[in-house]
Order: sequence, then C-alpha cells, then structure tokens
Amino acid sequence: MFRLAIVLALAVAACGGPRGPSSPAANGVRTYLDALKSDDPRDAYDMLSDTTRRRVSFDQFALEWKNSKQERAWQVAELEKSLKGNPDVGERALISFSDGKLVQLEREGKAWLLESELVSRSRAKRPRDAIRLFADAVAQRDVGGVLGILTQRRRDGIAKQVEGFVAGIGKHVNGQLEEHTDRAELRWDENGIRYRIVLRKEDDEWRVDDIYIRPAPKDDEGTGEVEENDEL
Repeated sequence: MFRLAIVLALAVAACGGPRGPSSPAANGVRTYLDALKSDDPRDAYDMLSDTTRRRVSFDQFALEWKNSKQERAWQVAELEKSLKGNPDVGERALISFSDGKLVQLEREGKAWLLESELVSRSRAKRPRDAIRLFADAVAQRDVGGVLGILTQRRRDGIAKQVEGFVAGIGKHVNGQLEEHTDRAELRWDENGIRYRIVLRKEDDEWRVDDIYIRPAPKDDEGTGEVEENDEL
C-alpha cells in the first residue's frame, strides 16, 4: 500500500502567541478527511473552491465520487495515520499522495477549501481519465504529474535512460566533438545505449538543441545521422 505524506507549508510564521481568528491549516486537512469519509458527495463538493465548482458540475463529481469508494477508504486510513502527531502550522496546506496527486487547501475567509477535484481524479479508472490527467499535467508544466500517468514500465525505462545519461555525460564531457559551422554533436555508446547531444549556434552562442537516447546500432555502418523522429 502506498504511503500518504502530508506536507503543511508554512505561509505565515506561527511562533508563540495567539493565532488570530483564522483556523489552522490542520483543520482544513481534517475537514478534507471528514469529506472523504462521507457517503454524501455534497459534503465533498461543498469543499471545492468556487473556481473548481465552475469547472466540475455536481452531477459529474457525484458520479466519480460514487465510483471511488475503495480509493476513498484507502486514503482515509493513510491520512489518519499521517495526521497523528502533526502540529498545526501556517495558513497553507498541501496534501501530497505518493501516486502523484497533489491536493492544495486554500483559505477563503475563515474556511479551508480545495482548489482541485478531490479523490476521483487522482487515479485513472477509465482511459478517458488517464487522458485528462495527462492533459492537465502537460498544461500545468507538471513533470511529476506527466511521469505519474506513465506506466511503471515506461517510468522505469526513462529512469534507466536518464541515470545512464547523467553518469555518462561526466565521463565524456571532454570527448570528441563533431563540429560544423553552426552545429556540433557529442556522441557516446554505453551499455548498449547510444547517447547524442546535438548543439546549435544561436545568436553567437552554442546551445543544446536535441538529446537522443536510443539503442546503439549493431554496427557503425550508416550511423552518421539519426532520423529526427528518433529523439526522446
């Protein structure tokens, strides 16, 4: 079972003295927990901020809420464990799930509201859900969100390629460069993988234009240029 982590971000210093009329961030997290426990989707929907309610109708939310009972039960159990011993801090709260879902709690007046759609969208139950999650992550330039919607096989493959690239570039930084007037390339093969860094001259400066990480060819014949659609 994945572990749920609670991250309470301190926005206003909370050291000694009264906190004022506002409720602490942990109260918002507990309200979120109560909403997860409820069988009434209205409780959870009312927690959404106005911006989010304009994006998601109650009927749509209620349907997804009904279909997420098992996941809600899991999150309740993990959230209750994570809340134990957590002090109240600050005025902003971010609930971070290990599957990549981030739930931001924001204050509107004295109340804590959710700025994103609760549990139902944290996992893709249907192909369309996966597309929506992927589209949202791309639109928000959220690299973690993009990686989170990939299959484990693809994530492992990317991790292996990136690790190989990071380890290799240090060893080959002084390697032979293939240079032309406005283009240069550093290339090396390692553990059956060919790494290529393509540089181009732009405004009198050299910049990285492309990075290729592909299986190394079985022989060196015709390995000058790789098709552009081979880039990663």
